[in-house]
Amino acid sequence: MTVRSRGFTLFELILAIIVVALAAGVLFGRVLFYQEMAEKTAMEQTVGGLRSALTIQLSGLMARGRMEEIPKLESVNPMVLLTRLPENYVGEYYGTPSDVSAGNWYFDLKSRELVYLVRHGMHFQSAEKGGKTMRYRISLVYNDWLQTAGGMQAGKEPGGITLQEVQPYTWAVK
Repeated sequence: MTVRSRGFTLFELILAIIVVALAAGVLFGRVLFYQEMAEKTAMEQTVGGLRSALTIQLSGLMARGRMEEIPKLESVNPMVLLTRLPENYVGEYYGTPSDVSAGNWYFDLKSRELVYLVRHGMHFQSAEKGGKTMRYRISLVYNDWLQTAGGMQAGKEPGGITLQEVQPYTWAVK
């Protein structure tokens, strides 16, 4: 008696193709999700580094008694305070450039804002309708008192610095 080997039937082949296609679809969806998570994390890491650099700059000016220079920090491009620029920082522009692609940072000289263009933003929502941009501006934080040789007096003294969002956004990745 001879045993004949059989291949896939047409039904089994179609079923295998459907299973592979479903697995590929799920995998592709996860890859997109992880790309978006990586972009969000890299953006937040850059903002955190910029905030630290601003705080160090402010502390240095205060320690050296150069208080008159502190208000000038509000117009500085915060990227110049970093030891090493991010690879996706493309430079300074006057106004909104048309040739900067998504996934990059630039500094707008006109508005004095640092701008990030979101690339993978399926879960990104901004107050700007349909926009996938994040804008940040340097702001000084003032104390409501001033210490003098004679004691405390009313007044304003720089007490901190922040890189704050110009427009609210949410990036709710589940």
